[in-house]
Amino acid sequence: MRSESYTMPIWRHLLPNTLKYRLFMAYITLLMIPLCVAIFYLFQHFESIRQKDMMDRMSERMQQVHVSLTDMMAFAYKANTMLSQDESLIQIMDDPDKYDPLERKKVIESKMFGINNSFFFHQTELYFRFIDRKGNVYTSYSPNGQLTNQLNELQDWQHKLQGGAHPYRWMADDWNDVNGSQGSKLLSFYTILDDQLRGNYGLARISINIQEWFRGTLKDSPATKDLVILTGQGEIVLQSKETAFSNDMRQRIVSAPAKEGHFKDESALSLVNYSYLEDLDWYVVSQMPLNELQQEIQRLRSMAFLFLTILIIAFVLVTIFLSARMTEPLYALGRSMEEASDKKLNVKLTIGKGATNEVRSLGESFNRMIDDVVALINKLKLEERQKQAVRFQMLLSQMNPHFLLNTLNTVKWMARKEKQEAIVSICTSLGRMLEASLGSDIELLPLKEEIQLLRSYGSIQAFRFRDQFAIHYDMDESVQYALVPKFSLQPLVENAIVHGFDAAKGCCTIKVRAKVEGSELVLEVEDNGIGMEAAAKRPVRRSGHGIGLSNLKERLQLLFKQEGSVAFVTSGEGTLVKVKLPLLIATPYSQEGDDGHVDGFAGGR
Repeated sequence: MRSESYTMPIWRHLLPNTLKYRLFMAYITLLMIPLCVAIFYLFQHFESIRQKDMMDRMSERMQQVHVSLTDMMAFAYKANTMLSQDESLIQIMDDPDKYDPLERKKVIESKMFGINNSFFFHQTELYFRFIDRKGNVYTSYSPNGQLTNQLNELQDWQHKLQGGAHPYRWMADDWNDVNGSQGSKLLSFYTILDDQLRGNYGLARISINIQEWFRGTLKDSPATKDLVILTGQGEIVLQSKETAFSNDMRQRIVSAPAKEGHFKDESALSLVNYSYLEDLDWYVVSQMPLNELQQEIQRLRSMAFLFLTILIIAFVLVTIFLSARMTEPLYALGRSMEEASDKKLNVKLTIGKGATNEVRSLGESFNRMIDDVVALINKLKLEERQKQAVRFQMLLSQMNPHFLLNTLNTVKWMARKEKQEAIVSICTSLGRMLEASLGSDIELLPLKEEIQLLRSYGSIQAFRFRDQFAIHYDMDESVQYALVPKFSLQPLVENAIVHGFDAAKGCCTIKVRAKVEGSELVLEVEDNGIGMEAAAKRPVRRSGHGIGLSNLKERLQLLFKQEGSVAFVTSGEGTLVKVKLPLLIATPYSQEGDDGHVDGFAGGR
């Protein structure tokens, strides 16, 4: 827990504080950095693939070089086969004395020329040199110097080849007697010409100008410009001018268990490919400097990173532009909120045409909120003014309450002195109601006390209307301490007396009931008067009618919200008014006298 409390502020410090830069940081972290890393690994993978591809191409070209040199050697074999099957040539070589020297020389040279012409499609010329049984020498080329009898040479080669595994031998660095090409090396094929009937009748040497072939190979294939041919002991036979093969590299090639393959030379920073020629005990080696490969990779990498840099710059600019367009309305909203108090909420957020739906919705919500707040403030101001007016009226109405109460008490005692009991009764009832109305801090009374106030009101109205109505009470004892709004029944009874009765019908009846329905207290006032429709057709006798009922509805709304209601039910005759409110029982700890709440009136008689 201690480490978390220590690291969290660090991370919060590293994060940008503004939304614009957080979006920018998110784009860089989640998109651009992974993209750069992916490109880096892609180039690493591409470099390895490119290196393998170049090695495969080098190997393929090495195989072509191998095949080219093998084909040259095969031509020498074929030429030897063709000569050994030419009967006229065999007869001259076996017994040259039967023929004129010029004639036999002409015949043999024509044979050599014909064989060379049969291989005209090859890039390198074959050089033929024959020695017959008597030591006479014949060549297909202009020799360097005069031809002399070479019987000793014939005998030496007969001795060399008789003990070998093959009746022929390849000489990798043979002496060159071709006129005009003394600096070139010859690859020569030596074989004894023999026949089952005649025995050994001569020696054939078929030579290839290996340097001419080597130059032609380099010319035809620039990919093999760094080329070297090694002997089985690692000595250089041929090499291109640009090649620099170290002794360690050559020894590594000739000592390798595999006769062909490739490797990477770290010292020379190059790729090396080699192939083995078994007949000559030669190695054909090709070398590719890594800097050429790296230059190609670096060129592609530079182009890719240039493109990536341009893409990043464009992306950053677009990101900043989009984030600015997204956050600028938010900044404007923040400024409007800061100005709201200074300008007394007289602010409006202007939404541009290019704003997004989210920003537009936020701006419209802010403007609606400002309108609602202004309307609410105006409503509160109006309510405050109304409260002040009501308080003023209350203060005004309470200016002389005790004076009125004392005056009423004086009238009561004067009437008692004159033995006017009716006036005493009216004064007592009126005093009880006046005292209850002065207790403005009490909003709810037990139903029992509300019924007492209603009885006082009924006695006053009975005297006024000369007992033309009667009030009957039906109340369950279990709800006598249920809390009801003060003076909640008096407006209903007053409405029944004033608007519901017809003097022509005689005495009318008003029933007041209180009962429990579930969790609600139901108060009912029912009369048998003329009904609501007939009462509505009567002319209005005084202004301010209906104020008591409206006052009752408003008080129920303030006290109980949606749980308090007033409903009128009418039929052909009479009206039923139902008042529903929550059932609230407030049973006292001890029951006192019924008139204990009205001092000077209930107990003064």
